[in-house]
Amino acid sequence: MARREYLSGEAAKLDLPQAHVLQLLGAGPARTMTSIAGALGCDASNVTGIVDRLEARGLIERRNSDDDRRIKTISITRDGASLIGVLKQKMFEPPDGFARLGAEDVATLHALVQRAFPP
Repeated sequence: MARREYLSGEAAKLDLPQAHVLQLLGAGPARTMTSIAGALGCDASNVTGIVDRLEARGLIERRNSDDDRRIKTISITRDGASLIGVLKQKMFEPPDGFARLGAEDVATLHALVQRAFPP
């Protein structure tokens, strides 16, 4: 939970409370509003405002579906992908508490994590 709060804070510094939507779009092909709403566990009408704000910032774009012109697909732009890259870098920064660990403790922790989650 502490990491979640940290990442939410980092997203807020980037004025990006909708970071989760960008991450969804960055993980694959364009999605529909209904698909995004399903992933977020909300109604599609709630996604419209989020998409509007992200589109206004140039982080995503709406296009007509190739299969059905009535359906809009949402995809991430280069600027949006770049911003998600910044957040991912933040995600992999070690928590502040790691700086208090000595080299031996870090080695022990590394060995334990390797045993718990083998490659």
